Amino acid sequence: MVTHSPPQLYTLTLKRGSWPPANPSPCGLRQFSSRIVGGTDASEGEWPWQASLQVRGNHICGGALISSQWVVSAAHFWTVYLGKLLLNRNSPTEEVARVQHIHLHQYYDDESHDYDLALLKLDRPAYTLLTGHSRPACLPPPTHQLEPGLLCWVTGWGALASNVLQKVDVRLVSEEDCVRSYGYLVTPRMLCAGYRIGEKDACQGDSGGPLVCQEPSGRWFLAGVVSWGKGCGRPDYYGVYTRITRLTDWIKQVISNP
Repeated sequence: MVTHSPPQLYTLTLKRGSWPPANPSPCGLRQFSSRIVGGTDASEGEWPWQASLQVRGNHICGGALISSQWVVSAAHFWTVYLGKLLLNRNSPTEEVARVQHIHLHQYYDDESHDYDLALLKLDRPAYTLLTGHSRPACLPPPTHQLEPGLLCWVTGWGALASNVLQKVDVRLVSEEDCVRSYGYLVTPRMLCAGYRIGEKDACQGDSGGPLVCQEPSGRWFLAGVVSWGKGCGRPDYYGVYTRITRLTDWIKQVISNP
């Protein structure tokens, strides 16, 4: 495991408010139901686990809140903002916290993007700071089956350089179709999503952001983390994500023994 103690420029902006410590908000739920290239504007609080990782106030990639004190992102990127909708505007309800440690997966390969996952530990639990606009996404068990064709969502500010958080629907792709697009570049720790005709995809600036899918119970779980791809929304080339089910055990190990 690779652990970093980040300099002071890594911060976390949170919304003021509190969740009762004895009964923290359940994962994967949001305050309301509602129905990136090919994306549309998100509404405030619609994707409450979305994080913006920033350096000196500049957005570099996305992330997802998975517990009161942990954010997951891509290892190839690392101030984290939660509860944020507009990139260039501060909210009077925001509060800054520090990123205490950055844990990179020990097997991460910079060339292949295999094991492309990082965990960011906050210097204090987020549930003491957040309103209902920020909640964690659920972690799927390692045995969770991701069915090809399942409709999921990707969120981020992306290559469009949009100030407003974008959302786009994508469908999970079978391992066979994923390998057909990229060949030997695809490993068991990777997951493809998108459409063969292209048009809808996650792009630069969305790296590290969440790919979430909804269970029949209504809860949203983290299926993937935006990792890489060939272009943005190109026909025959899907977006490639870090497959969370293959790394759930590592995530839990780090969180349990920080």
